[in-house]
Amino acid sequence: MKLLQIGQPHPRNAEFIVRACKLFNIEYHQINLSQPSDNQYDIIWSPFNWINPDLYPSSKFIFGPHFSVFPDPLHPLFTQSKPEHKERCIFTCLSDWNKKTYQEFADISNSNIPFVTLPFGLEDIQSKQTTEYEYDCILYFKARHPSILEFCESIVKAKGLRYKVYRYGSYQRQEYIDTLKKTRFAIWIGSHESQGFGFQECLATGTPIYVYDVTTMKDEYCGNRYTYADHKEQLLATTASYWSEQCGLKVYTQDEFIRRLDEFIAKIPSYTPVAFVQQNLTDRVCFQRFLDALNVI
Repeated sequence: MKLLQIGQPHPRNAEFIVRACKLFNIEYHQINLSQPSDNQYDIIWSPFNWINPDLYPSSKFIFGPHFSVFPDPLHPLFTQSKPEHKERCIFTCLSDWNKKTYQEFADISNSNIPFVTLPFGLEDIQSKQTTEYEYDCILYFKARHPSILEFCESIVKAKGLRYKVYRYGSYQRQEYIDTLKKTRFAIWIGSHESQGFGFQECLATGTPIYVYDVTTMKDEYCGNRYTYADHKEQLLATTASYWSEQCGLKVYTQDEFIRRLDEFIAKIPSYTPVAFVQQNLTDRVCFQRFLDALNVI
């Protein structure tokens, strides 16, 4: 079996596809041309652009997830696709909330190209092996109003907890993972995440998360403004795109944050975030979902 990747998508997505091809014994190829000359690929992954499947009648297609933030009903994905394409083409939605938000902009439920929730796999990370911690918690901050971080820090300081702040885009991934392995828990102050690799890496190290969650993309705050404030759509969203009670606890307000933090800390020994990752987000589990969606045996 041969898989072709077109272009250079999000590096973590591309890394997953390379690992998965090796895991499933699939021959991997990558080109930057929008129209490959070879039509002998079993699977073609086009993360950014529409390609007419009729030009490659023996290939199955994975489109997305990088076409646009929101779907455009005038995009060729909708205007040029045909009912017969449904049998061998899919568009990747990174999470269920992502898919529901798309529906506010285009009727994806009746698209000729099925929109399917398919997360990309997480690189294997060894979980922590210690009960001696350098930090009680990390505070992870991404695209929320700065006053929320200030509030959370004030609570952590009042409890006398040892902590470290990570700001999205301002740290080295390996150092982050190494710190998590010597940290008891995480407090997550993030905006919406289509998938959330950093969040999932935290779980993979065995670190439970106390999530100060969002309810909508309109909670994102960047450049001294709320990014999506002008949208009339609901844009319902979450920071924790893949989640269960195995992983920790979610809260939504300052009062709830204060009221339930001790409850969360008391339950830390009972959380099993590594088991959740193994069940839902490994390379093998995630790529098998891709193959199943394409009806590849």
